[in-house]
Amino acid sequence: MASEKVLIVDDRDDSIQFLSEYILKPNGYQVMVARDGEVGLRKALEEQPDLIIMDLRMPKMTGLEVLSALRKTKADIPVILMTFHGSEETAVQAFRLGAKDYIIKPYTVEEMLEAIDRALTERRLRREKEELSERLMRANRQLERRVKELSILYSIGKSVTALLDLEKVLNRIVEAAVYITGAEEGSLLLVDKETGELYMRAARGIGDKYARGFRLKVEDSLAGQVVKTGEPILASTEDDETLKVKTDYLVKSLLNVPLKKGDEVIGVLSVDNRVSNKPFTENDVYLLSALADYAFIAIENARLYEEVKRFSE
Repeated sequence: MASEKVLIVDDRDDSIQFLSEYILKPNGYQVMVARDGEVGLRKALEEQPDLIIMDLRMPKMTGLEVLSALRKTKADIPVILMTFHGSEETAVQAFRLGAKDYIIKPYTVEEMLEAIDRALTERRLRREKEELSERLMRANRQLERRVKELSILYSIGKSVTALLDLEKVLNRIVEAAVYITGAEEGSLLLVDKETGELYMRAARGIGDKYARGFRLKVEDSLAGQVVKTGEPILASTEDDETLKVKTDYLVKSLLNVPLKKGDEVIGVLSVDNRVSNKPFTENDVYLLSALADYAFIAIENARLYEEVKRFSE
């Protein structure tokens, strides 16, 4: 695999040149060099190459001493040892210390390329396994979150049909909106047909006194744009910037979705972050839109219930 980094640790210039110019570079490997064991160990730990090709006999630290030191640090770097003076005893010791291969000099280009491929194939397969495992864990986490989201939506759906107390249902919807999106606060705004303003019907994370007196003009507000266009608004800022919800209400990120009765927008379900500028996502738009639909159903159910009560009196 091109661009993998190989560290050559050898004190002989001719050996370094042959490895670098005739084997590694022509096959797309990046080459690093150390001319003694001590420097080789330091470079290995600092640079974390994909492979080390190292001579057995070197100044300051031998190849076996470097192998032993790497093993103690638990560095996960394959090592190929090479030597002019091989012995069975040395080979056994090298493999016990974690060497992936042991090559007797002089060697051919083919012999070294085969040894490199064996050493790196094992590392590549291990990396692929780790990456696959990480992707699987991420997928499982996403699946668990999705199941939790759907469970919340199902619970809200049951509440809408089971509860006649509109106050409770709308507050539960806003609580779900905050929880399911990880927002700091949320609100449900309805259009006042007499004034054309938006007023806060339910809230979470916003003081009761502030919520009760909260009114917003459609003409000059982000929530008002949702009322006029019928489309969600997803917005976030960077650093010290803020978004204006109202003159005294500034946030770092927000998501507003419409409550619709056919083509008519009757309100806005909103979540925001005042402290964090963590942005909301397209998945949050989907979830909030589903909750907004439930809110509309709850409002319609309450209206129909009141009409039935009025006619029966």
